[in-house]
Amino acid sequence: MWDLTYTISEDMLLYPGIPQPVLHDFATPSRDGYGMSEFSFWNHLGTHIDAPTHFYADGKSLDRFSPDSFVKRVHTINCQHVQEISVSYIEAYLAHYIPGDGVLLLTGQFQYWGSPQYFQPYPVLNAEAAQYLISRQVSMVLVDAPSVDPVTTETFPNHHRLLKEPLLIVENLAYHPNLPSTFKVIALPLKVKNSNGSPARVIATSITD
Repeated sequence: MWDLTYTISEDMLLYPGIPQPVLHDFATPSRDGYGMSEFSFWNHLGTHIDAPTHFYADGKSLDRFSPDSFVKRVHTINCQHVQEISVSYIEAYLAHYIPGDGVLLLTGQFQYWGSPQYFQPYPVLNAEAAQYLISRQVSMVLVDAPSVDPVTTETFPNHHRLLKEPLLIVENLAYHPNLPSTFKVIALPLKVKNSNGSPARVIATSITD
């Protein structure tokens, strides 16, 4: 089993424009006899899931997805040596794909987590590749990078394409080098009413587990 989740902390790496989280203990066992804390942070930070309502007012919120929506067989597409992810590149990795599976776009950015280099340019889907994943009925797109779009974008085209379907996007995945190329993922968000996204605890297991 692999934990593919970054830890939320007050000094964690954040997407440009997102404020630092505040984690406050207002009661402690040593002082009060019990521990109680207040967590204050935006919902799209660290390892998190995007719901269609992230970009579509009439989209499906996270709390309306069934539990099995967050448990998927995932196929890794190693994109570390390309600048743009094309249909022809993707096809070679999906020989054993079944409609409803998920895909991991492995960009290699996980190596830079905690450093400003994490936000340097990384491979993203071109328009045709995003539409191809939709046509193949992909249910979840995971990425070991800040976003399925470039950090510099102002229009978020891949978010708009993918979340319209609707499917789920998992960003800032803490990839583990020993992860098999095809694996089972369990990506569980908080169940918050009308949520457009949520931090998630994402774990992976081998298909045989």
